[in-house]
Amino acid sequence: MDSDLLVENKIEDGAALIRQLIRDQFEVSVAFWVKRTEEGLWYLYVATTSVKAEKLNEAYRIVYEALTKIPDCSVSPSEIKVITGTDPIADDAVALRDRNPSREEKRYRGKRLGNLATEELCIYPRRLPLEVRELPDGPWQVLISEIDDVWLTCDSEDDARTIAKARVLEEESLGRLNSGEQFAAELEKTADAMERYRMGFGSRFLRRRAEEVRQ
Repeated sequence: MDSDLLVENKIEDGAALIRQLIRDQFEVSVAFWVKRTEEGLWYLYVATTSVKAEKLNEAYRIVYEALTKIPDCSVSPSEIKVITGTDPIADDAVALRDRNPSREEKRYRGKRLGNLATEELCIYPRRLPLEVRELPDGPWQVLISEIDDVWLTCDSEDDARTIAKARVLEEESLGRLNSGEQFAAELEKTADAMERYRMGFGSRFLRRRAEEVRQ
């Protein structure tokens, strides 16, 4: 994208890609558009903890596959840069995003991320899924309260990751960002998982949303 202006459809389609990656259980630490100083071109950076640095080719494959699931997507594969969640660029982007939390994208000028000099920067807000982790002795957990640092122990990794993306699905359903039988089934699967772990309020909410999506 060689325009000086980062157009709205690029921002919206980038957000759609992030949501799709989360549904595909690909962890996105932070995502942002950068207009790099040395080139003057815009690139979408996606930082992930799902793969290590030596396996970034696999991460690109997953991202490109997710891209094909977004109808008429204006973001091209050549505009996407995948980095690890431990990259200094990602660390600085997370710090900047979390220092200035927002429900909307935030723009900056002349910021430096790691060794990356930027002319302009547009950082997406934090998109939960909630954090998941595997304990040394095997069980998987999902963070259900960041304030109190409360973790829910699950019977499987799939359960933990399914519950982790509940808020993303909630956001999509409330904003009418997705619809159809497949999305309704996804809402119900997440509701089933939450119900198994006695998360009744969230479970009931997603079931109602699934009914409404089908209407």
